[in-house]
Amino acid sequence: MQNRFLNNKEIKKIRESFLEEYGYFWQEDYAYVLSEKERLSIISKDIAAMDLKQLRIDKIGLYVAEIKNNQVRLSKEGAQLLAQEAGKHKIALKNIHRLSAKEVQDYFKGLDLAKELGAESKLIILQHHDNVIGCARYKDGKILNFLPKIHRGEVIL
Repeated sequence: MQNRFLNNKEIKKIRESFLEEYGYFWQEDYAYVLSEKERLSIISKDIAAMDLKQLRIDKIGLYVAEIKNNQVRLSKEGAQLLAQEAGKHKIALKNIHRLSAKEVQDYFKGLDLAKELGAESKLIILQHHDNVIGCARYKDGKILNFLPKIHRGEVIL
């Protein structure tokens, strides 16, 4: 199976998941591509209109989320784009958690963060001041670190 463009019915289902988890879905008119690894990317509809069948394309567009078990886990870039667009339209996102400077440093070291955010397991968007850091899962009193190793390191705040 290769990358495939999603139809309107599939996009509607993803939109509902976004609205449930984060309270917002992009209002820009994108084409949505799903990879064989269930990774969601967005591209301009102008590119999607081109005949790409003759090309062997490994990746296309901006990777914004991974879809597993009917949940949408945003990529770092996807979380940043979603927050930026929601802010532009003056819409508050759901499930945003603000981190302290120490928590940001620990998160960028690859550590899980002990935090009490309720009993419910959920996906959350992490933020420090006005900067969106990414998306993580909250479960059993911990924020589970999903930050890719390539983004990890020492953070100077």
